[in-house]
Amino acid sequence: MDEELKHVIALICMRGIGSMYARLLINTFGSAREVFMADESLLKNIPRAGQLLIEQRNDPALMERAEKEFAFIQNHHIQTLVYGQEGYPTRLLDCADAPALLFHIGQTNLDSSHILSIVGTRNCTQYGRDQVRQLVTDLKSAIPDLLVISGLALGIDISAHRAALDNGITTLGVVAHGLDRIYPAAHRNIAKQMIAQGGGLLTEYCTGTEPERGNFLARNRIIAGMADAVLVAESSETGGSLTTASIALDYGRDVLAFPGRATDEHSRGCNRLIRTNRAALITNVDDMLEALNWGKKRPKAMQRSIEFEEEELLSPIGRRIMKLLKERGDLRLSQLTDALPDVDRATLLEELLDLEMNDKIRTCPGGSYQRK
Repeated sequence: MDEELKHVIALICMRGIGSMYARLLINTFGSAREVFMADESLLKNIPRAGQLLIEQRNDPALMERAEKEFAFIQNHHIQTLVYGQEGYPTRLLDCADAPALLFHIGQTNLDSSHILSIVGTRNCTQYGRDQVRQLVTDLKSAIPDLLVISGLALGIDISAHRAALDNGITTLGVVAHGLDRIYPAAHRNIAKQMIAQGGGLLTEYCTGTEPERGNFLARNRIIAGMADAVLVAESSETGGSLTTASIALDYGRDVLAFPGRATDEHSRGCNRLIRTNRAALITNVDDMLEALNWGKKRPKAMQRSIEFEEEELLSPIGRRIMKLLKERGDLRLSQLTDALPDVDRATLLEELLDLEMNDKIRTCPGGSYQRK
C-alpha cells in the first residue's frame, strides 16, 4: 500500500498531469504503479498525457519527491484519502472532477449526515458576519451533527469557522496549498482550534505548493462537492464564491443565499443568484431547514413505499439489476452477466446506462456498479 501511495503522489506531481487526470489514468490502468509500468506503446495512444508520462516517469527526482512527501505525511500524522478507497469522502465520488488524492489532518467525519459549506467575499461587512454567526448559532440545536466547511480565507470564510468553533460545531477548512503552511498565517491559531475540536484541514496539494490564484479556483470544487448545500453569505457581482455556487449547481447541490439591500455592493452577487432562481433566499435557520428539508425525516414505512413505487417504474430487467445490487452489494459487469444469463450483454449494458442516467446507480472506481 505504501508503494502504491508513493506512485499516486508521484503521478499527481508530474508536470501537466495533476490530480484529476491522475485519477482517470489510475482508473484506466488499475493502479498508479501500473501507470508507471505500462508499455510505452500503450502510453503513446493517450492524447497529451501519454507523451508527458513517457518523458517523466523514469525521472529519479520524481520518486524522490514522492518519498519526501510520504515522510512528511507520516511525521505529521496526515491521512491520505485515495479516490475510491476507504475514507474518501463519499459525496465527492459523484463529482466527475474529484481529486485522485486528498490530504487530511484532523479527526473530521468527512461523511457527516449534514454538511453545509459557507462561502463569501473576503471583504465582508458586519452584516455578513452577523448573518453567518446567527445562522450557525441557531443550527447548533437544530442539526447537532452538522459539519461546516469553508476555505479558511479572510472575510466570510473565517467568520464561518469562528462561529462554528464558538458553538461547538465541527468545522473543516479546505485550503489551496500544502499542509506544510497555513494561509493566511494569521489564521494559524484558528486552524489549530479547528483540529483540536474534532475538525481539520483538507487539501489536494502536496507540500511546497504555493497558494496561487488558480489553486483557489480549483479548491472551490471540493468545497462545493463535499457539501449537501452551499450558502453564499455575501458576494459582489464577481468572485470565487459565485464560482463555487455555480459548481455546486452543476453537482446537483442546493445553493442558498442571504439577500442584501439593492444598494449593497457586497450583496449584488447574492441578490442576482436569488433573482435568477439559482439560489434559495435564506433569512434565518427556519428558511434553511425548510429549503433543505433537514430535520424532517420520512417514516420508514413511507420511505419503503416511495422506493417501491419508484422501482415499479423501471423495466423488468432494471428491477432485477437493482435487486441484485441490493442483495449482493457492488457488482462488476462480468458478475451481473453471470447472475443474469438470460440477458444478452448489449441489453444489459443498455439497462445499466438507463439506470445510471436515471440516478439509480453509479459506476465506481474499478468498474463495479453500486445502488445510490
